[in-house]
Amino acid sequence: MTSTATERVTSARRLVDHGVDIARMEWRCYRREAGWSRARRWLLVGVGLAISIALGVAAHSVARDLALGRPLPAHELWIAGLFAFVWPVWRSATLTHDRFSRLEPEMLLTTVTARAAGLGLLGFVFAWITVSLVAPTLAVACGIALGLRSPAVALTVVVAVAGTTALSVVVGVAGRLAVQFVGTRLSSGRFYRDLFALFGWAVILGVALVFRDAVAAAVPALAGFGSLSGTWFVDLALLGAGDRAGIEARHGLAALGLLVPAVALLAGATTVLVRRLWEAEPVGSGGTGGSHPLVREGRLDRLLENRISRPVRTVARERWLVERRAPRGLLNTAYVLVFVSVIVLPVFGIVGVPLLVLVAASLGLAAGVAFGSDPVAVAYRVFPMLLTTVGGRQFVAGLVLAAVVAGVPAVAIVVVPIGLFSSATLLESLAVVLLGVAVCACATTVAAAIGLGVDREALAPVPAFFTDIPTYAERGWEPFYRLAIVFGVVSVAGLPAALGNVSAVYEGGVGIGVPATAVRVGSLLLSALIAVAISSVAYRIAVRRYRQYRTT
Repeated sequence: MTSTATERVTSARRLVDHGVDIARMEWRCYRREAGWSRARRWLLVGVGLAISIALGVAAHSVARDLALGRPLPAHELWIAGLFAFVWPVWRSATLTHDRFSRLEPEMLLTTVTARAAGLGLLGFVFAWITVSLVAPTLAVACGIALGLRSPAVALTVVVAVAGTTALSVVVGVAGRLAVQFVGTRLSSGRFYRDLFALFGWAVILGVALVFRDAVAAAVPALAGFGSLSGTWFVDLALLGAGDRAGIEARHGLAALGLLVPAVALLAGATTVLVRRLWEAEPVGSGGTGGSHPLVREGRLDRLLENRISRPVRTVARERWLVERRAPRGLLNTAYVLVFVSVIVLPVFGIVGVPLLVLVAASLGLAAGVAFGSDPVAVAYRVFPMLLTTVGGRQFVAGLVLAAVVAGVPAVAIVVVPIGLFSSATLLESLAVVLLGVAVCACATTVAAAIGLGVDREALAPVPAFFTDIPTYAERGWEPFYRLAIVFGVVSVAGLPAALGNVSAVYEGGVGIGVPATAVRVGSLLLSALIAVAISSVAYRIAVRRYRQYRTT
């Protein structure tokens, strides 16, 4: 071996060693920052084992049918394969975004190369995804091996899953870094980029639903390509079964031959992107546009000055100003959209609740979440000043004022015209508007009460949409848990309105002599009353927690 070749081998070995060290360091940091309790870890282990056992049983059933000469359930396998590929891609992208923003290139690049750092980041993500998939993979491999009575097929299943996992990881990591790279290049278009990242999926879904006929016309070609690729990976997984599985062995080997260069190419692209992001791209810039004095009173202040105290109005204006500069709370409405479209809307469609009720409650929930969630994190820099100048009742009332002033017009403008052109009476439309306003106040106070329970020390600067300035937030899943609690509590308040507007319920009321309108309007008013009662309790909790901040 020549001296040049020896140097290259030594350099490659050093690169791999540094990458492994960085991956190990990121693994330890991630575990420490997660801070999961022992009970939570055991709960996750139990859930993972339950899912693995279910997958193993399903795989055994499919393999047994295959051994009896029955055809493969292509449609179900296509959906399962799509999920098994998309989930690692999504999780890899989120892990990459989280860990890459925490790496300190100013310090890291003094000891290792950017290529080594990129390799370490890729190794950490791959290790995390692999550990998450070990139990399900082994369960599926054992199930198929038992069903086909072929131990060798377990090995090929593991190889196929490992290959597709490696491909999904490099796709997720390289894709997330590419998005960040393009974003830094298009700094002037940052607003539109962030807007598309947050709500683009909803637009695409809406277009797909509206133009579903055109999409259906294009599906055969796409489905044919997807079915062909999926068949190849299934052939690879069942390669060890030989003739028992009735697969095309050459397709399986071809899939393996495509996986290896694709993974190597995308892994190389990852290191290139890390180098470009750290060594060749600007870090961003700040601007002064859109700044307005907080103490200047506006028309709303002049309208409410004799009814609402100045500190309450100031808190509300501060909240609006924050949203105007960096719409952090408004971005949370994306989660409301997901909650309503994925969970609530299907339930409404099954039981037959009018969409007018759903629209009003959704708008009220969105306004409440936008202006009531994360009160400490949103006002992180000025929170000490607020504690010394504004009381608890004034602070929480200011958040409610900010949400209601924005929520009432939104609910009324949308609901009243729809109600006039629908079968609902004017009284029902007004009751629906009242429900939307009550839900708005309820969501605001509940979100504030839960948000004020967050320890300020738990907040850390994080990158944010629509601004170069880091905002403060908790890391991990805790913000999502709190948001889920808000959705759950508000859903309880809206439950009577949903039940009372089911045709079977108000028609049943007619059967016992109660008019249908009375049942529908009564249920709406009952929901509004429950929302007010919950708001009252949440308001007191929020005020108490704010005062605890002042005394600690």
